[in-house]
Amino acid sequence: MKRDHLTYLPEKGDIRPVIVQHIAEFYYHFYYFFCHIFGIFIELPHHTEGYKRPIVCVSGFLGRGLAWASMRKHLISLGHPVYVVPLGFQTGNIRKKSKVLENFLVEKDIKDCYLICHSMGGLIAAGLSYKGRDRVRKIFTVGSPIHGTYMAYLAPIFPCTWQMMPGSKLVQEVIETYSKFHNVQAVFTKGDGIVRPWESATLGHFDDVEIPEYGHLNLYLGPLGIECLGSLVTSEEKKDPLPIKQKPAAKEETKKEAAAPASKKSSTKKATVKKTSPAKKKAAPKKAKPKKKR
Repeated sequence: MKRDHLTYLPEKGDIRPVIVQHIAEFYYHFYYFFCHIFGIFIELPHHTEGYKRPIVCVSGFLGRGLAWASMRKHLISLGHPVYVVPLGFQTGNIRKKSKVLENFLVEKDIKDCYLICHSMGGLIAAGLSYKGRDRVRKIFTVGSPIHGTYMAYLAPIFPCTWQMMPGSKLVQEVIETYSKFHNVQAVFTKGDGIVRPWESATLGHFDDVEIPEYGHLNLYLGPLGIECLGSLVTSEEKKDPLPIKQKPAAKEETKKEAAAPASKKSSTKKATVKKTSPAKKKAAPKKAKPKKKR
């Protein structure tokens, strides 16, 4: 496996101190747990508006759509329609979850989209058939155990954890599938506490991106991870931008400008009617009375 990769550095500010990274990761575990519980009843709405390509967020093991709130907000601010796939409890068979993701893309008629897949979500995306792959422009795996993870041995009670063990049949299929894809980019951290060893989250490509901070959840819940994913999507979008003349905001301004002259015309017409109506009455000739014959 190649070791060459890129390292993402924050555009503004510095990397947080290590102690702060560990405290943040500890907090994110609690946040992730509560999102899993409340996510049973609360789902993030799909944001269908935007002038760029759509983005579909795929959760990992025990993940819920509610945890994507911060990432979703950032991607929407960049002008993308954003969808979060409802995948349930995320403990079942990964192959079945791949079918759920594919059906979601077909039912929502999502085309030419980006997939941002956290952890097990990267394995789910690898299981798409041709129907789903044709709708995906690029896949970003974020801390995904592409080569399996030894941490899966700690929870062998779930079907998906068996499938995420190193050397499993599904892991071998994922490695083979992603080795043929040119549109997959891996985002990882050497301080990942869930994907062990950390090399399992890489593809061995020159454009694999390392986030120099600690934590598995910090990869997509932390500010640097959110900034990194936004930058990667923006860079990809710049390669082949959509042929759109103007942004929706500009369209609204033009509508207001078009409405303004129309209102002025209507007001001038009303004013002319008021002014001319008395004149017409004055200009009207009086009928002459007929003279009597003598």
